[in-house]
Amino acid sequence: MASFLSVGHAVKMLLPRKAQQGGARRAQRKLEVQNFENLPTLSQRDFGLLPPMPPLLLRQSEKITLVDCGSGSTRALFFQDDGKSHVSWEKSSWRGEALASALQDELRLENLLRLLEQELPDGAVLLGATAGVREAVQDGSLDGSSLQRFKDRVQDCLGPRAQFMVLSGQEEARAEWEALQHSLAFTPGLHAGLFAGMMSGGGMSCQLAVQGDADVALFSFRNGVLAPGGIAAAAGKNLLFARDLPGKLEEVRALAKEQLARLPSALEGSFALVEWLGLYVAGESTERDLLMGLGYNRWLGHQEVLEAVNCHLGDMKRRFLHDDHPRSEPIPRRVAISWTYGIILQEILKHCFETSASFYCLKGINWSTGHYLQHREGLRQNLLQIS
Repeated sequence: MASFLSVGHAVKMLLPRKAQQGGARRAQRKLEVQNFENLPTLSQRDFGLLPPMPPLLLRQSEKITLVDCGSGSTRALFFQDDGKSHVSWEKSSWRGEALASALQDELRLENLLRLLEQELPDGAVLLGATAGVREAVQDGSLDGSSLQRFKDRVQDCLGPRAQFMVLSGQEEARAEWEALQHSLAFTPGLHAGLFAGMMSGGGMSCQLAVQGDADVALFSFRNGVLAPGGIAAAAGKNLLFARDLPGKLEEVRALAKEQLARLPSALEGSFALVEWLGLYVAGESTERDLLMGLGYNRWLGHQEVLEAVNCHLGDMKRRFLHDDHPRSEPIPRRVAISWTYGIILQEILKHCFETSASFYCLKGINWSTGHYLQHREGLRQNLLQIS
């Protein structure tokens, strides 16, 4: 304990006085929630700062692979750990097609399975599907037999070392929250902070975590960014034109308001804002970062973030909806995605948070890391059984 406190004290001494005072003010805040029942009071949680550990040098066959079957693409993450506290991981250099799309066509599914068979290293493999598959099951475009057929084909291609699951929205949110805490503890140079919760973006859903005294309250809601027939899909097929954009944007805003009506409001305190800065959907960067110029790894006030989002939306409106812009010109997909994210984040900030809320902006944190941390003993045992 003494060594941990000394590290935290040393970090505090290195921070500017203004940052120390800001941290003290944040530590005094409490979570206040209106119009939401049974949400516990905020328990201050100090993640601290731990020194970075050296990378692990394990054999390729000792890696444990989690495959993120996301709404925009399929990608693997390879994990190694020391059996104690530190976990290191790396992303695959390749991206496959989104599973929800591949399951609609036998040839595309076989191509995805062939890619996994060729690219995945030896060792335990867990394939996890998120909002893309959840939405497809909910709207009826996928059924239980399709998922069972995929499970069977995974076993045929990869053998008993591979497992497949579909994460619920709450499971995805909890895993991201777990990954966030681990990331903060092992990020060199990231000062200690108190987080009341987390808001993460995504291709088909967003996750909200609110830390309470006993546990964390978890929420997942649709955002419609990559929904079939939505604004991004139409732009991807060059079917979205400037004349159609106002109506499409209102549909996005209406969907956001409908989803947010079930979420807590008037949240105060310090929250991590994840995947709203550098947004990559299906391997394609958006037009620009929503909060470009404000920077990563720094505290931002509620109004500062909201003004940045408003400026982002206003700039895009001036570029694509002014009188001189050709009404029949297709809107690029990356622009449609960036615009959609901006509207969703704008509605979230207005509904969920009070002006006293502050945010710490971070790059993307994947659910795979959190799920690995939660279940690594079982995954390691599976690895030992198949080695």
